[in-house]
Amino acid sequence: MLPACLALRAARNEFWKSKDAASWSNDEKQFLLGQSPWAREGSVRMEEGENRRTAPGYGNNGRLGGDMPDTRPGVPPGGVRSVPIGEAPPPRPNPDPGHPMQFRVLVRWESAKPVRLAGAPELPELTGQFYVIRVRGLPLMPPPKAKPGEVAPNPNEAMLRAIEQGSRLERKNKPGIACVHLFTGSGDAATEVLLFFPREADPIQLADKFVTLESRFAPFHLSVKFPLKDMMYKSELTL
Repeated sequence: MLPACLALRAARNEFWKSKDAASWSNDEKQFLLGQSPWAREGSVRMEEGENRRTAPGYGNNGRLGGDMPDTRPGVPPGGVRSVPIGEAPPPRPNPDPGHPMQFRVLVRWESAKPVRLAGAPELPELTGQFYVIRVRGLPLMPPPKAKPGEVAPNPNEAMLRAIEQGSRLERKNKPGIACVHLFTGSGDAATEVLLFFPREADPIQLADKFVTLESRFAPFHLSVKFPLKDMMYKSELTL
């Protein structure tokens, strides 16, 4: 049965090469948005040893509210911007004191044409000059409830700044491409972010073979590797 299942999965993985986007089924679109070469699962891991620090909103045991700061920062002028994203986040893990904390995340190239054709949520306007990557399921605090007429402070402001400053696209023997903008989700999508990386004078090419999203923030580290040969649509690399 295993060879048959692998053959079926391989055939399913190829549907965007053989079928016009207008004929993609809902299941195929969801597959492309969640399990395709442009959408890969990864794990945010809490680093141990001397690199391990308490993250805003989470204690060293991974529990919400542990080792919280005395005050929670609000959103300053020009701070992290919020956009509705609208996909349910993965469940938070149960803390296990015997093992480092891990959060399962989905990393997806929102700027890739197949992802757009599959019906991904709309992007903010400044996207043409950037690679845009969505990360869903990050270890962020749920938003507090605001009173009518008030704006609730953002408990994730420091963490979001750290994610923006600590995220890069890495290629072998080439300088990394640093994240220059970050948008965060709102409401139920508060654990999602959109990361913007400029398409510089040396854009990502098929000859690079692999590109890796590396993100280090607070005590956490995320690393997800993408084989570029699989990210072809209509004979072109599309990111």
